[in-house]
Amino acid sequence: MKGVKRSLLIKYFSRDVLIQILKIIKIPNASNHDKNILIKQCLRDNNIPFDALGPGTNRMAVLIDGYAVKIALDNDGMIDNKREFKYTKRLQPYVVKCYECTTDGLVMCCEFVELFNYDDFGRNQSKMREILKDISKTYLIGDVGITSKNYVNWGTRIDNSICILDFAYIYETSYTTFKCIKCKNLSLLQYDNNYEKLTCPTCGRIYEFGEIRRRISREAQDKEIGDIRSYSYNLTKSLEEVELVEEYEPIQEQEEKELPEWKKNILIAKEIESHSSSTDNYWAQ
Repeated sequence: MKGVKRSLLIKYFSRDVLIQILKIIKIPNASNHDKNILIKQCLRDNNIPFDALGPGTNRMAVLIDGYAVKIALDNDGMIDNKREFKYTKRLQPYVVKCYECTTDGLVMCCEFVELFNYDDFGRNQSKMREILKDISKTYLIGDVGITSKNYVNWGTRIDNSICILDFAYIYETSYTTFKCIKCKNLSLLQYDNNYEKLTCPTCGRIYEFGEIRRRISREAQDKEIGDIRSYSYNLTKSLEEVELVEEYEPIQEQEEKELPEWKKNILIAKEIESHSSSTDNYWAQ
């Protein structure tokens, strides 16, 4: 069975534009703040319509046609995009849906969700804890714990469900790095109640997530992620007919609920652009 798939990235990010962005992120001694400014100017120079969503540590985000586009600011940002693209379907509905990504992880297209404010953080802590408890059965994930410094990594979908915006620091619990290096039996580390720090259940040593992540080399991460083309359709045109593959298809949307007016307007705008968000978008390269 065949179907037509569309690519927002191919539509707006030509090979020439991608090369321009890659050259920017490779500028020696340039800060990621400066790269952010230069990439925005690059988008303007190439007549790509966007609204700025904000910078992160290794990536920046812009809004294009109702979708969040994450652009890497350095090599770590490229790995982050590929890691999120690999795990996005496995973690639904707890994380943003990542629809397509360039092979090298330079640019990725995701669903847009409304960023948490501090009131949202206060109201949703029990839901956040439930989500993290479920995820932690299989994965260890950093920078999304229930603390005041991490709440901006969470957001609200148009159906009022909550999800994690940035989940690049995610690893399967089988990853040997997440075992206590002080214990003879190499105990698997466990989260604290707020899913912020990791504790050895045997000796009680407390670890910061970043402390453990720094042990993992870029080469080891590339090997673990693998070739992201194997997780998706591989398109060469902005609109292309493909042989449908069930594992590449989007997870079915939940039944639509009554939404606030401003969220209805976003949904309508996205439907006009893509005709049907549940069929025209895809988990694709």
